[in-house]
Amino acid sequence: MLEQQKKDSFAVHGAASIKIKDIISKIVADEANALLNLELNMPDEAVLFVEKIINTRGKVIFSGIGKSGLVAQKIAATFSSLGIPSIFVHACDALHGDLGMMQQQDLFVGISKSASGEELECVYSVLNNRASDSVLICCSSGQLCSLARLVIRLPLQKEACLLNLAPTSSSTLMQVFGDALAVAVSSIKNFNKADFAKNHPAGALGRRLTLTVQHFMHGGLLSPTISLETKFSEILYTISSKKLGVAVVVDGSNKLLGLITDGDLRRACDKFGPSVFDKKAADVMTLNPKTIDFAKLAFNALEMMDKFNITSLIVTEHDNIVVGVIHVHDLIKAGIKA
Repeated sequence: MLEQQKKDSFAVHGAASIKIKDIISKIVADEANALLNLELNMPDEAVLFVEKIINTRGKVIFSGIGKSGLVAQKIAATFSSLGIPSIFVHACDALHGDLGMMQQQDLFVGISKSASGEELECVYSVLNNRASDSVLICCSSGQLCSLARLVIRLPLQKEACLLNLAPTSSSTLMQVFGDALAVAVSSIKNFNKADFAKNHPAGALGRRLTLTVQHFMHGGLLSPTISLETKFSEILYTISSKKLGVAVVVDGSNKLLGLITDGDLRRACDKFGPSVFDKKAADVMTLNPKTIDFAKLAFNALEMMDKFNITSLIVTEHDNIVVGVIHVHDLIKAGIKA
C-alpha cells in the first residue's frame, strides 16, 4: 500500500515537472519571438537616436519608473562601460532636486512601456521649458509621446506573461534595444579594448586588459640567468633555486643566447651519460627560445604560452636584452585567463 502511494506521488510530481518545463520553454520562446519581431521591424527613429547620442556634448540621462526604471538603470550602466557618459535618475527623485544634475547639453531618455506616468510627464514638461533635448522609448502610444522630442515605439505584440500583464517581453525588448544602441554608438566612436580597460581597472577583466608582463615577471636577482660557461651542476642549482623551471643563457650585456629547461637537462643526461657534469650551458641550451616584450599585456603572454604549450617566457626589451622570466602559474594565480 505504502509502496503504491510512493509510485503515485512520483507520477504526479513527474507530470507537474514536465508541465512546468513546458511553461518555462513557452515563455522563453515568446520572448525570443518578440526580439525577432523587433529585428524585423526596427523603428527608423533608432538611427536618429544614435545620431543624437553621438552629437550630444553632455551626458545621456536615463530615467523611468518601476520595471522600466530598472531597465533604464541597466542601459545607463552599459552605456557608461562602453565609454558613453551616462547616468540613471529616478523620475521621482528628478522632481525632488535631481533635475539639478540635468544640464542644457545633456540628452534625457525616458523609458516607459505605456508612454504614460505623472512623474515622467512632469519631467518632460520641465525639460521642454528649458529647451532640452529628450527621447522616449516606449511600447505603446500615450501622453508622453506628445512631450518627447523623439519617440521610439518598439513593436510589442504581447507580454510573455500568461496573463499578458507583467512586464516580460516589453522589458526584454527595451533592454536589448538599449544594449544594441550602446554597442552601435561605441562602435561608431571606435571604442576599443584599451578604452574598455580604462573603465574596468579592477577584477579579472581589468587585470586581463591592463596588467603588463612587467608586472608579473621575475627580474633582477630573481631572474635565472647564466652564462655560456656555466657548468652543468650550477645550471641544476639555478633552475632548482629560482623555481621557474628554466635557466636563461645570456652574454656579458645580458643579451639572450639561449634557454635551458628541465627537459633539456633530461635530454642531456640521456645523450652524455655520466660525462654530462663536464658539460657547460653552451653544450645543452636550446637556441632561439620564445620571448615576449616586457610592455606587452600579461594576457598576451598567457595566450602565447598556451599556443606553444610552454609554461614560461623570457621577457626582453630592445635588442633582445633579457630583463626577466614570466611563468604561467603567476598569471593563473592572479586570475588572468586565456
